[in-house]
Amino acid sequence: MVTTPFGEANEIPLNAFLEELLPPLHSSIQFDELLPRAGKSGISFPVAQNGRLWGYAANTPSSLKGLPTPDGRVDWTTIAIPGAYSKTKTKVDLEENITKITQCMSQCMYRDARRRFVYAFTAEDSIMRLWYCDRAQIVCSDTFDFVTNWRPLFQFLLRVMYAKRDELGFDPSISTLSNESGRLQYEITVRSTSGEDYVYHTLDVLSSGDSDILGRGTRVWKAIRIEDGKPSGEPVVVKDSWVSDRRDREGHINASIRESAGTEELKEIFDRSLLTVVAHGDVLIDGALDHTRVSLTQDIDLSSGSSASEEQDVLKTRRDRRLVHYRIVYKEVCDHSLDSISSLYRLFSVLEEACNGLRALHECGWVHRDISAGNILLYNDSIKIADLEYADRTLRLREYKHSAVGTASFIALEVKFGNYLFLPEPKIPNILEGCPPGFDVAKFYAENEEREARGEEPLPFPGIIDLDSIVPPPDFSYNPLHDLESLWWIAAFFIITRTVEGAEDATKKATQRMEAQRKLAYDLFSGRTKRYDVIQKKDYFMTSLSCLHPSLRKVAKLVESAREHLVTGYITTEKNLDPENLEIKHDVYTAFQTCFDAISSKLKDRDILVRRLERENHEGSS
Repeated sequence: MVTTPFGEANEIPLNAFLEELLPPLHSSIQFDELLPRAGKSGISFPVAQNGRLWGYAANTPSSLKGLPTPDGRVDWTTIAIPGAYSKTKTKVDLEENITKITQCMSQCMYRDARRRFVYAFTAEDSIMRLWYCDRAQIVCSDTFDFVTNWRPLFQFLLRVMYAKRDELGFDPSISTLSNESGRLQYEITVRSTSGEDYVYHTLDVLSSGDSDILGRGTRVWKAIRIEDGKPSGEPVVVKDSWVSDRRDREGHINASIRESAGTEELKEIFDRSLLTVVAHGDVLIDGALDHTRVSLTQDIDLSSGSSASEEQDVLKTRRDRRLVHYRIVYKEVCDHSLDSISSLYRLFSVLEEACNGLRALHECGWVHRDISAGNILLYNDSIKIADLEYADRTLRLREYKHSAVGTASFIALEVKFGNYLFLPEPKIPNILEGCPPGFDVAKFYAENEEREARGEEPLPFPGIIDLDSIVPPPDFSYNPLHDLESLWWIAAFFIITRTVEGAEDATKKATQRMEAQRKLAYDLFSGRTKRYDVIQKKDYFMTSLSCLHPSLRKVAKLVESAREHLVTGYITTEKNLDPENLEIKHDVYTAFQTCFDAISSKLKDRDILVRRLERENHEGSS
């Protein structure tokens, strides 16, 4: 493994990198004959008689020249293969080049929506390493001296120089456009599940994701459909992302949720609270599914000649990291997410509507699993619960091992820990009851292990308690209460990470209060060290809020009552927990809606306008 700023890079043998990751040599190139032909044609032969790359002295450590840094801003859309150089090969040079090259690969993929993966190389003096990254992994070759071992270098150069654009990571289903303002726009082809192609021209960027190499790489555009070369219809939303090959696609999930609505009322709620899918489908490159490569690591030596069955067994264990390129088009162009709201009256009206949407989702046997401030969108006078990638049927969730998905600042505590936190105290039986005086349990089990090793029947346990009858805690599974807890954390987030507009106060006391609020916001939503106490400990939430503006503390009292109902829901539900037939034993939905309605009613005529709490450049700020 090689440590990079973006995580660990898998280091694999050079030959495996060349043969398994690089594009194939062009069919017209015969590599073994290429260099001799160059010499016969009168061109200086690039390899000296001593077998070294020509022009590099035997003992000159600084012979590799670095390219000068160009003035001005780098246009990452014009860079096919980034490289990082240094004249020497110290440990510092190595670490700097690793940082530079991974940052370059990151920028190539972040700045250019066409990039699906990137090749790169680094060199310290004559020591070179080849690099590759896609949305699932970073891979590098082991090092080689390109002066004495020049064949891999020429292999690399020839393969990338004559490769097709899609073989270098460019997406042929996206092309660049330019408009009068000079801002980069795209023409995107969306292949629907029915096999029909839809062409869209982007109008505006709604979300460009983040610059991390690994992950979903989600981009969202406002776009217009192009038919017969002309714009057609109203603007729509095009979302491009990389999703798990093991999960249903978001378009299918959306349709399945709508199909599960058994009444007209539920159908109307879903029409109001869910986005409308226009088209969706996996991205195809030359007719083949576009996906990331199976994870490669040092222990998979693809040059070792292992059998196909052995290789398949190894690769099966690594398919969990494979991501599929996917696009979906929505009818509704939503105005904003909750993050844009400055009115607390509007916020709690929205949360009440979101709670109603979640109630309908849960009644139909589904859970969302990623409720966050960014996944509740504003659309005209209603809301849309978006990002259904992780939504699933509650019954199906009990069939496979729990995974903690969700947005860190809003994830439910039980989901984070993967355990039920409100189970009643277990009754611990006295396993020695009925056993003879001085009975040694450890010795008893050690003797039985020896008997089993000899093929003898184990002795029965002499006590009254049958140890096999002791029922362990049930395996953890996601349930509707976890969605509701995420909704509660959103309400808390907007109280704690906001300050009242126009309430500036430059006094020392006000400054100290603001600093305490920043620390509280950090502890709950960045460091997240106090989240357990907020949910588990009675009155802890309110006693933590003395740093807030008085008007926010009044709102917080009602939010606290919602938390109390949530905890009651957990306790009553987990008192007699049956994961196979889970029933929420307390009406948390009504409690939440009553709370949110009470807040919005109080604020209807006397609204509180808030703004983001300003950050400070020191540890402990929000």
